[in-house]
Amino acid sequence: MKKTSSNEYLHSWYLLVLTILSLIFLFINQEIFLNIFLVFVVFCFYFKNGLSVKRFLYVFFFSFSIFLLSVIYPAKDLRSGEIIQFFNIAFYRTSIDHAATSMVKLFLISFLSMTSGAVIDYTKVVLYLIVHKGLKLFWGYPFLLAMNSIALFKVEFERIRINAKFRNLPKLDQFSVFFPLLVFAIRHSQRGALSLVTRGLNDQKSFYFSYAVSDLDKFRYKIFLLIFLILIGIAVFGGKVIL
Repeated sequence: MKKTSSNEYLHSWYLLVLTILSLIFLFINQEIFLNIFLVFVVFCFYFKNGLSVKRFLYVFFFSFSIFLLSVIYPAKDLRSGEIIQFFNIAFYRTSIDHAATSMVKLFLISFLSMTSGAVIDYTKVVLYLIVHKGLKLFWGYPFLLAMNSIALFKVEFERIRINAKFRNLPKLDQFSVFFPLLVFAIRHSQRGALSLVTRGLNDQKSFYFSYAVSDLDKFRYKIFLLIFLILIGIAVFGGKVIL
């Protein structure tokens, strides 16, 4: 299970809510500058929580590849406007403008989606919901077990893949590595379920840590909510919200 951090700038539960609200805003708002400003605010929280700037590169390359595909193979209704010739390829001004707008929005959404997992401690979120919000242990701990299994599957897959490479298995035969991985997944689920049963997990379980939200976390979260509501107001009165 992932070790929880006690030096977070903002509690992981608030980071999760902040991310969800921001994604909803990005989907319904059409004003690109408001979207950029909101993601910048979210990035500040992420950065304070330890986000590496290198992740920007992965998101940028993904978004830029979609931009290139949209420009090179535009839809029929976007093949209009000024034509720009480059290496015997015709680029339409309308398709470029549309692709640029789409790239920026895709970049912002992808940034939140791909980087939130690096700064949000989902183990801490689940434990906080169990201790303070009444989430049943019957649902919480199996969910923690499932999250923990993702990292274990990755390590096991890499171990099996390296083993197959050392044995010089042909490329087609390397697909067989998925079968031992499936066996590992079944065994892991059985061991995890047996562990929960033998430990007598029940609603009377006690916790050594409270995973509580501090007053400073609440204050920082209220600041974000204020900014978020202001942006919602600007978008609504500017008629830039998709209803």
